[in-house]
Amino acid sequence: MMKVQMKTKVSMLCLILLALLLLAAPAMAEEEFRVIGYYSATSFDEPLERVQMDKYTHIMYGFLKPQTDGSILPVPKPELLQQMVAEAYAHGVKVFAAVGGFSYENKPLEPTFAAMAANEESRARFVQAMTDVVTTYDLDGIELDWEYPKQETEADYEALVLELAQAMHSRGKELSAAVAGATAANESAAVSKMITPAALEALDFIEIMAYDLHTTEHSPLWFARTSVEYWCNQLPADKVVLGVPLYARPSWVQYRHLVQADPEYAYINYVEAGPVSKLDSSYNGLPLLHDKAVYALKQTGGIMFFDINEDMDGELSAVSMVDELVQQYKAVGKQSFEQQVWMYLNNHPLVFTVDDQMGQPFIDNNGRTLVPLRKVAQAIGVTVDYDSAAQTIALYNDRQKVTLQIGAAQVQINDTVQQLDCAPQVIEGRTYIPARVVFESFGYQVQWNGYGRSIYLNEQKPIEQ
Repeated sequence: MMKVQMKTKVSMLCLILLALLLLAAPAMAEEEFRVIGYYSATSFDEPLERVQMDKYTHIMYGFLKPQTDGSILPVPKPELLQQMVAEAYAHGVKVFAAVGGFSYENKPLEPTFAAMAANEESRARFVQAMTDVVTTYDLDGIELDWEYPKQETEADYEALVLELAQAMHSRGKELSAAVAGATAANESAAVSKMITPAALEALDFIEIMAYDLHTTEHSPLWFARTSVEYWCNQLPADKVVLGVPLYARPSWVQYRHLVQADPEYAYINYVEAGPVSKLDSSYNGLPLLHDKAVYALKQTGGIMFFDINEDMDGELSAVSMVDELVQQYKAVGKQSFEQQVWMYLNNHPLVFTVDDQMGQPFIDNNGRTLVPLRKVAQAIGVTVDYDSAAQTIALYNDRQKVTLQIGAAQVQINDTVQQLDCAPQVIEGRTYIPARVVFESFGYQVQWNGYGRSIYLNEQKPIEQ
C-alpha cells in the first residue's frame, strides 16, 4: 500500500510540475537550424582558439559529474568556461552545461543518476546545484546526459526532467537531453523507450547519439535515418537534433589524427589497422557527414558534433563543411535546397557553381538523374565531340566510345546499342545526359544516395587476368 501511495504522489507531483513548467516556459520563436558542438574540457586540453565559434548555435561544455546525494563535482576548468562564455556570446552562440556522460573514473554513471533521481531530496539538491552553475556562469541552459535510463528508472527520470525543466524555464533558460539512437523507426533499443511523453514534452530539444553501434560501422547513415525517424515519431522534428561522431571505433582515433596521417582519409569511412592504429578505424568521412547533414537539414532541427576538439583545421574541417551547407540552405531556402543534387567523383566532391556556368545536376519529373555533360566528362578524362547539325554527342577515351543523340532515348557503346530510360537534352545551352549508363560504360560505378541526394562516381579497377 505504501508503494502505491508513493507512486501516486510522484505521479501527481509530476503532473503539477509539468503544468507549471509549461506555463513558465518562455514563448519561443521558431528555432533556426541548430549546430551544436560538444566541448569536453575534461577530455581535451585544446586552446579555445581552435573552436570555430562562428559556425555553431550552441556549445555543450562538459562534463559536470553528479553524485548520488545530488551534489555535483566542481566545474572542470572554470576559467576556461568563463572564457568560452565570453567568446560564445560575442558570436551569438548559446552555452549549456553538459552533466553526466557515460562514465567517471572508468565507472558507469548510470547507477549514480539512478540513485540520485530516486530520492526527492537528492533530486532537489541536484536541481539546485545545476541551477547555481547556470546562474554563476551566466549559461543558457543544461544538457542532461544520463546514459541510459532503464525501465525501472522511468518515473525517476521523468521527475528529474520535470524538476530541471521547471527550474530552467522559470529563469528563461533551456533544458536538452542526449538520447540513444534507434535501430528501427518503430521499434528501437530498449534504452530509447524509457523516456516518457511527459519528459519529452518538457525538454526543449534532444540530441540523438546515433553512433557507437557494436558493428563494423559504428555510425552508418542507416542508423542516423532510423534514429531520426524513431524520435520524430515521439516529438516534433524541430526538437530533434542528429548527433554525428568525430572519432573512429574500435580504435578511438580522432578524425583530425586520421586526416593528419593521410588527407585522403577525409574522404573515406574506414581505415584498416596499420600505421595509424593497431585497430581498425570506422568513422564518418566528409562525404558521409555531408549526406547526414543534408538529411538533417531536410528532416530535423539540427546537427550535433561529438567532440569538436577532434575536428580537423582548415579545408578538411567537418564543421566547416557542414557550415557551408547550412549557409547554402539559408541562402536558397528550403524548397530549392531540397531539390539540389550533389556529386562525388572517387569520393571527392565535384563542385558545380554559378560562376563556372556549366550547369547543375538535377532530377527530372520522372525521377531520372541528369548531369551536365562537359564538366563531368572532363573530370573523368573523356573527350567530347558535339555535332550541332546532327545533334549527336561522341564521348571517347582510348578504350571506349559512347554516342548519344539529343532527344533520343538510346546510347551506342562501341558497336552495341542500348535503350535509355531518358534522353539527353539541352537546357539553357547546356547538354545534360543520364548519368548511370554513360558513366558505367567508362568503368565507373554509379551510386545514388537519396537521403543526401548525392551521386557517387567511383572508378572500378580493371580485373587483372
